[in-house]
Amino acid sequence: MTGAIGALKGPLHGGANEAVMHAFREVGSADAAAAWLTDALAAKRKIMGFGQRVYKNGDSRVPTMKAALETLVVHYERPEVLDLYTALETAMVETKNIKPNLDYPSGPAYDLMGFDTTIFTPLFIAARVTGWTAHVREQLAANALIRPLSLYNGHDERSVPSAS
Repeated sequence: MTGAIGALKGPLHGGANEAVMHAFREVGSADAAAAWLTDALAAKRKIMGFGQRVYKNGDSRVPTMKAALETLVVHYERPEVLDLYTALETAMVETKNIKPNLDYPSGPAYDLMGFDTTIFTPLFIAARVTGWTAHVREQLAANALIRPLSLYNGHDERSVPSAS
């Protein structure tokens, strides 16, 4: 656990969803997104929230998180957040052909829920502790290191009953 948490220290991984919100605040509006991106890329700035080492053709987690963001945008009546999200995403894909990773929708989603930006990384960590614990238990039981790209051999996808 300590190693996993330590790996998220700093601005390049754990701070990525925080950096997304800093960029959103800097950009300001959807109308300014393309020009902001052009200037940022010309200045060789890192644009956080885009690209993923494993998911080269798009992060498979983004559609689910983006759907949650869209729900929050509607709930809080903040369409300008989604407008900015879409404008910056479109500009990045058109300019660099780099798609968003999970940090891109999670930053504005956490922000809409009212979390301070400095708490984003601890939230990210808290959401993963159960999974990390399960991995440690599996590895100890099997006396083998489980690699992230291993073939999954667990249960098929199961639906979750509605909360009604």
